[in-house]
Amino acid sequence: MNATDSMRVNSIFNSHMVLQRESEVPIWGIGVEGELITVRCRGLHVNATVQGGTWKAQLPPMEAGGPVELIIESSTESIVLKDILFGDVWLAGGQSNMEFNMKDTIDASQEIANADLPRLRFYNVPKVAYDDGSKHISSWKVCTPETAGQLSGVGYHFAKQVMASQDIPIGIISCNWGGTSASCWMSEQVLLGDPDLRVYIDEYMEQVEHFDWEAFEAADQQYNQRMREYNRRLAIGLVGEELGEFPWPPPFSPRSFMRPSGLYETMLRKVAPYTLKGMLYYQGESDAHRPALYEQLLSKLIDNWRKDWSSPELPFLYVQLPAYSNDGRPDGDEWALLRESQLIVSEHVPQTGMAVIIDCGEYADIHPKDKKPVGERLALVALDRVYNVDVESSGPVYDSLTIEQGRAVVAFTHTGEGLTTRDISLIGFEIGDEQGRYIAAHATIRNNRVEVWNELVPLPAAVRYGWANYTEANLINSHGLPASPFRTNREGRG
Repeated sequence: MNATDSMRVNSIFNSHMVLQRESEVPIWGIGVEGELITVRCRGLHVNATVQGGTWKAQLPPMEAGGPVELIIESSTESIVLKDILFGDVWLAGGQSNMEFNMKDTIDASQEIANADLPRLRFYNVPKVAYDDGSKHISSWKVCTPETAGQLSGVGYHFAKQVMASQDIPIGIISCNWGGTSASCWMSEQVLLGDPDLRVYIDEYMEQVEHFDWEAFEAADQQYNQRMREYNRRLAIGLVGEELGEFPWPPPFSPRSFMRPSGLYETMLRKVAPYTLKGMLYYQGESDAHRPALYEQLLSKLIDNWRKDWSSPELPFLYVQLPAYSNDGRPDGDEWALLRESQLIVSEHVPQTGMAVIIDCGEYADIHPKDKKPVGERLALVALDRVYNVDVESSGPVYDSLTIEQGRAVVAFTHTGEGLTTRDISLIGFEIGDEQGRYIAAHATIRNNRVEVWNELVPLPAAVRYGWANYTEANLINSHGLPASPFRTNREGRG
């Protein structure tokens, strides 16, 4: 900055925002070198000095409530932000299913018409694929029937459920982009520092080593034409074969939103360290080609984000992938393996929680339109793990396997008042022999355990449940929450 530049506050700070209650809250921006900046709120004031062109002031912890004003002053200027609430702020990250807006959900018209929730506010981080110096402005919005359609469907239903329980303002910061790998949202240093995860950077470098911009421009024009034609068919109501497949993926370039570490710099870092209550995350579809690596990838992402917020125990709640045929491969196991990686993270990474939505998927659509159960189950995890409310947030969780008279007997935790099913018959179980061969099995609930058998496997050694890309496995507990898919012979388990 030079002496003629004025004081500014980071663009995420504007009227109608929610600030985190009961925590120190940094407010930051840019200004004239050496100038004193004063931030006033609720009769208190804190000072900061511009150093290296930037300043950061730290508000002390404040109770929930409002509305209040936040005033930022220099010797010559004053910025007044109005209608500020103190409550709980959650970051909603991930790819398209977190990005999926309320206006596109299955319950959109009725839900949006009733979305007069003045204490729910949201901020959509500007989608910037490549930072070329252009300004990208967003603003906090109050949730009303006029604005609710722009809010993440998962974020909306999560916030609505938490507010009903906790009676506090909720802020949702949406920071997501469809079609992105978790590697897009992580620092290059973290990826390169891991001998396994650096494959994401290595592959990218190979792609751009001899990049031809002229060929890219031609391919990009063709892709945009296909997108316009697809959108034209969609607008006139065509479906199925007449609509055709969604054009994907777009041509790749060194400025693509899909490049590793790109959106981490252009989006996520722009909102850190805005004080949060916790993080929500729905992603994994774009990493299903490396399912065994996803446990490592997600664990490192969680650590990366927590360090950026200087909060090693910041709650991180995420969604396990639902059932999906994965482009015509319903019996494949890529998504099953990725769900297992997600499950392992919930077991080993502290202050995490996973919402199981195996029953919320659609066979041929990677974007299920019913986001209500997804948001509400995430909210149950938050109420249980973060707010210490006495609720059950988990479906049945595999605990142990015993073999009794040729049958495999599976015990579970989180059974509530007892195991049951969504349908009449219990389905989704397979039984395996000592050679690791599996076949579909009969299954029945007895004494709050599941007995699994098939006469063709007289000496069972293992059980799998819901082990396919697409599954209609239907075991639930008395709270109606589904069991996560699992296999009893997972490495490290008996």
